Amino acid sequence: MSDVFHEGQIAVQKITGETEIAKMRIPMVQSSLHPRSIPFLEHQVLAFLGSEDTEGEIWLSLVVGERGFISVPSLQEIKFDLSKITSNQEDIFFTNIKTKPIVGMLFHEAARRARYRAWGMARQEGDELSFDIRMGYPSCPKHIQREVIELPEDTIVVSTTYQKGEVLEKSEKDWIINAHTFFIGTQTKKGDIEASHRGGDPGFIEVQENGIIRVPDYLGNSMFSTLGNIYENPKAALLFVDYKNGETLQLSGKAELEFDQNSNDDFYKSGETGRFWTFETKNWIRTIGHHKVKSEFIDYSPFNVLSKK
Repeated sequence: MSDVFHEGQIAVQKITGETEIAKMRIPMVQSSLHPRSIPFLEHQVLAFLGSEDTEGEIWLSLVVGERGFISVPSLQEIKFDLSKITSNQEDIFFTNIKTKPIVGMLFHEAARRARYRAWGMARQEGDELSFDIRMGYPSCPKHIQREVIELPEDTIVVSTTYQKGEVLEKSEKDWIINAHTFFIGTQTKKGDIEASHRGGDPGFIEVQENGIIRVPDYLGNSMFSTLGNIYENPKAALLFVDYKNGETLQLSGKAELEFDQNSNDDFYKSGETGRFWTFETKNWIRTIGHHKVKSEFIDYSPFNVLSKK
């Protein structure tokens, strides 16, 4: 298992008693893309990308582009046509990869409750951004809220402004508390970055009085890529997206695992896993005018814990 799962993943699998289930997932993980992933990847208009800044902190970013901005010339490579990207190209991601090219990638299509994860090394040549893929695998579709995201027919130029801080303000806390979806970036001890998704009914995320964010860990695929990374490296990044208003909220900080949270309240909130993780914000960036898309919410995931109450 050591060539598929790192020490942090193996440790969490043992703690949770899910080692044998995790072993069954090993064939999913490859050192390249799966052939069947190519049509899915090339159909996407969104890409969620994790990167590391010069201070060693990690960030998670959203890139939006016209359908066809993503191409997959081989199982070892993904390409972005930068001329077809319609979101803010001054995002911190584009600065980070100039000095640290390791990128965690998530392709997430909420309308079909489908997602695919990969990581690799970025390199830019003119209007083309390429990623040499080192790992790829499909990810669990649970807790994805169905939502259709499309680009408008006419290109609309939006004015971009930024708000930044170290301590979350009320507006940002309200956004987080009311979110049904967000994205998380984590990093292994050796520096690889991974991007993933978390979802639930509004209210599944708590913001404590001290500003610490607390999130339940629902049942998933038992590989514990995200929790395993946090186990051996606390650096993490969160991303919240407001498609209707074209805004993103990026948080960079550190995460900590909480096991055996078995009070009646916590046991229910966690979907009976008794697992949570917390996040302490070090820096945040709110981008107004980040992108312009059309969005239509369809329904919540039937796996959401609060929906079953």
